[in-house]
Amino acid sequence: MDEQLASALAIFSEFLDSIPQPVAIVDSAGHYVYYNEESARLDDYKVEKALGNALLDVYPQMDKHSSTLLQSVYKGKRYHNKYQLYFNAAGKPVHQVHTTLPLNDRNGRIIGAIEMSRDLSVISNLHDQFVDLQQRLEGEHSYNDVGILTCDPAMQKLIHQANRLAKTDVQVLIYGETGTGKELFARLLHSQSERANKPFMVLNCAALPEPLFESALFGTVKGAFTGAEDRRGILETANGGTLFLDELNSMPMAIQGKLLRALQEKTFSRVGSSAECRVDVRIISATNESPQAMLDAKKIRPDLLYRLNVGYLVIPPLRERVNDIPLLAQALLKKNGKITGNRVKRISNAVMERLQRHHWPGNVRMLENIILRSLILCENGDELNFILLEDDEQPVPARHAEAASLQEVDAPMAAALPAVALAEDGSQSFDEQVEAFERGLLIQYLSRYPNLSEAARRCGLPRATLQYKMKKHGIKLAHSVVDA
Repeated sequence: MDEQLASALAIFSEFLDSIPQPVAIVDSAGHYVYYNEESARLDDYKVEKALGNALLDVYPQMDKHSSTLLQSVYKGKRYHNKYQLYFNAAGKPVHQVHTTLPLNDRNGRIIGAIEMSRDLSVISNLHDQFVDLQQRLEGEHSYNDVGILTCDPAMQKLIHQANRLAKTDVQVLIYGETGTGKELFARLLHSQSERANKPFMVLNCAALPEPLFESALFGTVKGAFTGAEDRRGILETANGGTLFLDELNSMPMAIQGKLLRALQEKTFSRVGSSAECRVDVRIISATNESPQAMLDAKKIRPDLLYRLNVGYLVIPPLRERVNDIPLLAQALLKKNGKITGNRVKRISNAVMERLQRHHWPGNVRMLENIILRSLILCENGDELNFILLEDDEQPVPARHAEAASLQEVDAPMAAALPAVALAEDGSQSFDEQVEAFERGLLIQYLSRYPNLSEAARRCGLPRATLQYKMKKHGIKLAHSVVDA
């Protein structure tokens, strides 16, 4: 082994051992001089058996042309986030992304090469299973009832627009925050179109690493790369039907040009093949960023965006359609009722009021999670009478939630508050007296701490809750706190 390489290994081997990723180093002759436990686990090979041996003896199915380590040490090639599929010592396929660099001495002579890898095998296997499942089920589901529940006029108008777009067969872009139900609208567009009896395929653009994206979308032919087989991609599987591209803003730029050509020419080629396949697919896309934001951030090619953004639907967030919350909450209660053996039949008025006051950054998906979580903790009774929101530290009965928050004021401020005068003459109801006391308490806090974040912390309330209460009581924060 080269003296400088040996010296470097003596210094850095302990550091390399601590890296939870496969790391391997070969010398100028292509023999392993460093091979960590993560590499051994991935390759199903013993460390002591690899060290000192030639790489091609460890991997007889490789040659100096297909091995990135040997290409790096022999020709000085550099690889950054290079995707590779190879077979380990046990014959198991390994999907990985790696960075491979030559190691040079003081005079620039190559004395070895180092490779650091990330295992993608689990992701690849899950993706293959997902594609296979979609292909098996493509004709088995009916999407006539896509489950969009609403009584909101804006949402009903949106559904009407979606039904009209469905008949036109144009590409549609759906924009909405996370959890607003973009896929439900995509299924509606498909179910009301002339393609309803054809496949509906889904590809989440954020779920796949870039090296696997092209083969997942376009498919592969046998021999395209080591271990590749003849396999349809999602685009080909969706032929005649609809392909739903979720999280479009996460699609790799390198794929966007190929997808654009497929849309324009209605042809594509599988990875590793020059033969063209014809395809007739309607693309419905979804994004949680506005089209302009995607363009500004250079996350999408303008020509692809203009091709996909013919029909355009904007789904309002849940906080803008508060009247839908009781309808959705009751439906989600029924959907998840088996958690309690269908014991819980309804949601209390106090809980429903609190749900309608919440700001719902995660929208309908967040609402379902909270209903499910609260059902799990509902020990008895046929009514859900408490709710566990993200900003709660523990489940609190909804009717006492605001009182519990007010008990968290610090002692000096509490002592400084005037005694509560009870209106025993009937001029004010109990609720009106509580409202008046809460309003006065908030004004005192906001006068002392005009910074909203600090006031919320002192009150023991989430900032959003404090803002809600200020709006509720008509309190405006200026240079001094004033009544509206």
